[in-house]
Amino acid sequence: MDISVNTLNKGITFLRHAYEKTEAIVNKKSGLFWVIAVLVCFSVIFILNILTPLISDDFAYMFVYGEDRLVSSVADILESQENHYYMWGGRSIVHFIAQVLLLLPPYVAGLLNSLAYMGYIFLIYYHIKGRGKNSLSLFILITLAVWFLQPVLGDTVFWLTGAANYLWGTTLILLFLLPFRMYQGRKNNVVTQILMSVIIFICGVIAGWTNENTAAAMLLISILYCAYFYLQKWNIPAWLITGFIGSLAGFFLMIAAPGNYVRAGHSPFDLFVFAYRLFNSTHTLLFYCGPLLLVTLLMYIIFYRFPYKNSDNNLRLSLIYTIAAIAAVYAMVLSPTFPRRALFGVVTYLIIGTGILFYNLDFRHNFIRQARMLIITFGLFCFLFTFYFAIKEINSFRNIVQERELIIKQAKEDGKSECEFERFSGGIYIHGEDPFSAELMSRYYGIKIKLIPPKD
Repeated sequence: MDISVNTLNKGITFLRHAYEKTEAIVNKKSGLFWVIAVLVCFSVIFILNILTPLISDDFAYMFVYGEDRLVSSVADILESQENHYYMWGGRSIVHFIAQVLLLLPPYVAGLLNSLAYMGYIFLIYYHIKGRGKNSLSLFILITLAVWFLQPVLGDTVFWLTGAANYLWGTTLILLFLLPFRMYQGRKNNVVTQILMSVIIFICGVIAGWTNENTAAAMLLISILYCAYFYLQKWNIPAWLITGFIGSLAGFFLMIAAPGNYVRAGHSPFDLFVFAYRLFNSTHTLLFYCGPLLLVTLLMYIIFYRFPYKNSDNNLRLSLIYTIAAIAAVYAMVLSPTFPRRALFGVVTYLIIGTGILFYNLDFRHNFIRQARMLIITFGLFCFLFTFYFAIKEINSFRNIVQERELIIKQAKEDGKSECEFERFSGGIYIHGEDPFSAELMSRYYGIKIKLIPPKD
């Protein structure tokens, strides 16, 4: 018994010394570790982006919407989005981005998409820390949180059309909201106020015109920030008002698109439908975001016990994003379906709300710092395995596509009228082929494509 206790004590002492030494090295050479962390994060996303082939809606948005000709210029994209607005839906900004990415060479599109991802990560980082000190551990934890907690990275980050809708759309929203987070109640001169009011109005129109539930939550965040500024006894800046008006205008332009109503048809909406969608939204939130909600609850409890400074202000800031996340979920009550990818903005807001509390914990307590290091170490260890599976999953479909294209080429040379393939069902890291994918692929490849259900 004494030997076991002695061994355990030695092990704990060793781990404590290892932690202290690691912490000292990181603090001493933080600049180097920052460079390494950013390069690794970018490289991971870039590799997975360039491995991901065209799939599903990508084949639709390579054409001028509603016409049988490929997009070849920005003018074609503008014409396409006009058609799209009247025939399908109002997400003109993000679908414009999607068609630009699809027009570019794959490596260039992959590079831009990876840079957008890094912008998204850094915007989450700045929304969490505000004007506080830089924190490498916070940056690493954000990247791990996004990697593990976003339900379908394949649909929202690597698939180009999905990335334009969710990654790019959310990035634009976070960029628009950044001045709200950084505001400290200081007055600017008249020229600066006018300039900021105009710029943020334009940014508001763009951000409001991106994605329905995430943008609706953004409007709520603007209102909650206004209340926060009032509680702080700060002047409500003119740019907040113009920004809100702009975002409301952009949101209205998106919602009012004739294509939304053409696509929706005459779907009934009564009390029973409302109750069912309410239940479905709650189920989707708990099923896919349950672990994150538990972490959020735990962080509120820990923050209550170990706050650092300005605990009331930081709690209010956290609640702004947490409330917005819940609102983004129940905004989907107005939608007939609730795909997992629509949780992208929800998870983003929850990460920010939880991150604000984490960042403002009192790290003078050794066990909190040690717990942080343990979480990072375990998270990086798990990431190595999941990154391997991500590459394997994406590359397997890439090989399938290359094999299909050889078969299609040969079939066209042989004068055949159609090709039959097994439909790819997708996974966490890559979007699957939708029921209408065969029609889209047939138009793109110039031969009838038939997709049969995958074998068990």
